[in-house]
Amino acid sequence: MQLQTKRCAAAIGLSVALGIGFALSVQEAAADFPDQPITLVVGSAPGSAPDTLARIIAEEMSQILGQPVVTDNRPGAAGAIAAGSVARSDPDGYTMMMMTAVHSISPTTRSDLNYSFVDDFEGVGMVASVPLLFVVNNDLETTDMPGFIERAKQGDIFYSTPGVGTLQHLSTEDFAKKVGIEMTMVPYKGGGNATKAVLANEVQLFFAGIPPALPHVVSGSLTALGISTPERSPVLHDVPTFQELGFEDYNVDNWHALYVPAGTPADVVSKLSDALNATLAKPETAQSFLNVGATPSPSSPEAQTAFGHSEVARWKKIVEDTNIDLGK
Repeated sequence: MQLQTKRCAAAIGLSVALGIGFALSVQEAAADFPDQPITLVVGSAPGSAPDTLARIIAEEMSQILGQPVVTDNRPGAAGAIAAGSVARSDPDGYTMMMMTAVHSISPTTRSDLNYSFVDDFEGVGMVASVPLLFVVNNDLETTDMPGFIERAKQGDIFYSTPGVGTLQHLSTEDFAKKVGIEMTMVPYKGGGNATKAVLANEVQLFFAGIPPALPHVVSGSLTALGISTPERSPVLHDVPTFQELGFEDYNVDNWHALYVPAGTPADVVSKLSDALNATLAKPETAQSFLNVGATPSPSSPEAQTAFGHSEVARWKKIVEDTNIDLGK
């Protein structure tokens, strides 16, 4: 009995020692962080809005952190391929991901995910607000939203998206149901191709992210009828918000934010968040964002994590309320 008691005490002592040792090693790692390059994973192709914004902040964060922040594009499956790989990476702060609104939608629209957005990730902070821009082909000869709705009620309106279940798909269907019109969705590979489809008159409209649509609206090649966030865009002062157009509860933001795998030490997350927010506070960052129609939107890790979870619940309700066809 005494021998068993001694063994038990020894085992407890070893467990405590190992626990203390692990805690100290984590603290030491956090204190030295970063001592090697950091990978910033982007789940879309070069030139996309997430890629553009990631490269802007990566350069500035590298200078602040004293280590290179290297962007790594892993496109495919609306960011799900990249998210799955990041979720399985070591939670040490050396792998981050630029996530967007689509990652809060995917838990509802996809059944093939090999990760959980809610359980496998935690926020570093919001990066930017990126409104959607309702753009139409000029051949429609429609210059305002009431005119478009009247034309759409006549039928034969096709719209492009970057894919089934994307933010653009759900936002367009939600709008159509609110105003009582029916349109046909045509999926393309990426926002750039979806924008080109409107330019070529393959489809009549695209609820686009500002970055791919902005130069074509500025040049007059496309007509913008509305913007999805409560505030007008600084780069498109004349385009009214959907709330100004009478859709008081309509607010869609293709937000971009940094996330790390769940379990990343709090001190490491804090260092990354501080570097991100310092980057977003720089005037040159704000100008670079403005050039592509984005607005810096700093936040804390806790606020970003909570916001992401709330977005999952919000989009789940929209999908259920509107009965959107996801092709399942």
